[in-house]
Amino acid sequence: MDDQEKRDLLRRMLLIRRFEEAWGEAYHNEEIEGIPPSLSTGQEAVSVGACGALEDGDFVFTTHRGQAPQLAMGLEPARVMAELFCKRDGYNKGKSYHVTDVARGVIGMGGIIGAQVPVAAGMALARKMRGESGLSLAFFGDGTINEGVVAETMNMAAIWQLPFIMVCENNGYCISMPVANSLATPTIAERAGAFGLSTAVVDGNDVEAVHDAVAEAAARARSGGGATFIEAQTLRLGGHLAHDPQRYRDPDELAAAWENCPVERYRRVLAESGALSGQAFDDLAAEVDAEINATLSHARQSPPPAAGEAFDDLWA
Repeated sequence: MDDQEKRDLLRRMLLIRRFEEAWGEAYHNEEIEGIPPSLSTGQEAVSVGACGALEDGDFVFTTHRGQAPQLAMGLEPARVMAELFCKRDGYNKGKSYHVTDVARGVIGMGGIIGAQVPVAAGMALARKMRGESGLSLAFFGDGTINEGVVAETMNMAAIWQLPFIMVCENNGYCISMPVANSLATPTIAERAGAFGLSTAVVDGNDVEAVHDAVAEAAARARSGGGATFIEAQTLRLGGHLAHDPQRYRDPDELAAAWENCPVERYRRVLAESGALSGQAFDDLAAEVDAEINATLSHARQSPPPAAGEAFDDLWA
């Protein structure tokens, strides 16, 4: 990547951080009702690095913590925020919350743990049977690895040599349970290797490392080499949901995690390499803040869906 591409990675991570901060604040201010936001604070490098290695025609399947991949795939922040505000100008007309844009390769995020993984594999199988070049990438968390459907999917992906990438965001916690309490092996990727999948374990707070791992997996998939399981070891800085005070975490652990913040870490990397001056970063941050302010204004001004539309766009 050249310097501009690297700056673009940092901008996208910062955009996700600011977007989710604004979303969480809107929830705390009671502008948004319903399920508290699931923020990906501290995990932005996984989404930005992974999605940045994909091509047009590839499909991404997300979890309930799906706003980061959505923005990383280039969806419009204003339309994503409008959907989260349940407004008419959202991607799903304010009626779904599970943002979908098939044209951009973003399939609506799943609320059932692990449910998106076999669906992503099914899409990969369809692409292979049709002789198409695109691939599927599924994001999921460390807790999801204990869902039986994920093991079944790994087995099928290996047997059928699917053009499929499984990205496990190991952020250290399944809600409040440390990953060490739910896994006996040193890494999650070891389970995937037992099924015959190609595997990689990467620093999930290093956006370039994630990008390179996914780019390699994508090249393997496109050449007929089959599926890859990538464990991105990252750190969740916020709670499981926006209102989670994280009393189950040691304050020193959290403080150390913030020292490894992927946004600040990559800013330092670019500064040290001469790719981004301090003033250039300030300008970039101001630009992102202005975009988020416009995004919030759009979401607030957008009308809600009409009552008569309640049963439109439903399939049964």
